[in-house]
Amino acid sequence: MKRLVQRAGERLVGMVLPQVEAGACVAEHGQCCKKGLRFNCYGSCVSASSSC
Repeated sequence: MKRLVQRAGERLVGMVLPQVEAGACVAEHGQCCKKGLRFNCYGSCVSASSSC
C-alpha cells in the first residue's frame, strides 16, 4: 500500500514539475570563457587563471 501511494505521489509531482537532468553547471577550471580569458578555480572569467 505504501508503494502504491508513493508511486501515485511521484506521478503527480511529475505532471506538475518539469523533468530536470541531474548534474552541476559549473565551469571547468582553465576552460575558455571569452577570447583570451579563462575560468579560474572559482568559476570567474579572468585573464590569468590562478592555481587552486
